Amino acid sequence: MASADLSDLKPVYLIYGTEELLLERAVRRLRDRLAKVADLDFNMETFEGADASADAIVNAANTMPFMSDRRLVVVRGVDRMTAADQGALADYAKDPAPYTCLVLVATKVNRGSRLYKAVDALGGASEYPAPKRGEYPSEVVRMFSAHGKKASSAAARALVEAVGQDLRRIDSEVDKVVAYVGDAGDVTEKDVAAVVSQGAPVSVFAYLDALGARDCGSALRLFGRLADSGESVLGAHAMSVRHIRALVGARALMDRRVRTDEMAPLLGVPPWQVRNTVAQASNFTPAELSAALRAAAAVEADAKSGAADARLAMERWIVLTCGAGKGAREASGRR
Repeated sequence: MASADLSDLKPVYLIYGTEELLLERAVRRLRDRLAKVADLDFNMETFEGADASADAIVNAANTMPFMSDRRLVVVRGVDRMTAADQGALADYAKDPAPYTCLVLVATKVNRGSRLYKAVDALGGASEYPAPKRGEYPSEVVRMFSAHGKKASSAAARALVEAVGQDLRRIDSEVDKVVAYVGDAGDVTEKDVAAVVSQGAPVSVFAYLDALGARDCGSALRLFGRLADSGESVLGAHAMSVRHIRALVGARALMDRRVRTDEMAPLLGVPPWQVRNTVAQASNFTPAELSAALRAAAAVEADAKSGAADARLAMERWIVLTCGAGKGAREASGRR
């Protein structure tokens, strides 16, 4: 085998996160590095945590490599192992075999556990978090870039809207689009529309996030998909009003300099949602939010009385809410 610098390679890794694709990529990178110095046909073993014992894993890790410098042992689903077995792996991590790279893969990890602390002491504990909701288009752009393609931001957003927030399926659809465009260097929104099927479940929360971000195009597209999928227009209207009211509350608390971590009970939203609500509230002035609520009341009255087509009225309201007063706000420098 060709020589390679593996001086920074840890004897034990604990990689974890909810996106299986990211974990598989991390394992693949380690495998590719070790393949430079080891014949992995004879020096690699894999285990499933739910079915494996710590004794079997430790024995595999302590086995000398066969005609190679290193050995690779991968354990998937280590978080499904018993506490006793995880403790045995923690004991191994305190005195690991220098010729083996033991890779422990988990969805969730208790950072206070013996196993985490033992591997973290070696520098081998790493979280691979799923992208945040607004980061998926950027991840799509990076995926295309890895194939030597340049995707427009519109193409990336269109793919996420069509597929949803499932990196494994996104990766598969990216491969399809790459094959479709052939030698072309650029990927457009039309390319995505031609290849990617509209298979993602429509999320009203994705629509509300686009509304709060004042992303008019995405908000209109997502609202249209909601309506086309059978969502009641007045139901979407009610959720929109509720969301705007939450932004009004967040905006008021921000102006009173209430700390973000104190806002959840005051806003009546889960703690994890507060930061996103505050970020969206900062996109509007109090006057703009008040105007959005007044206009929403008019939309409801017109729709229920039959004075206006409900869907068209909602679409006009979305445009108004996303764009109303934007120029004046930017000119005045208010946030």
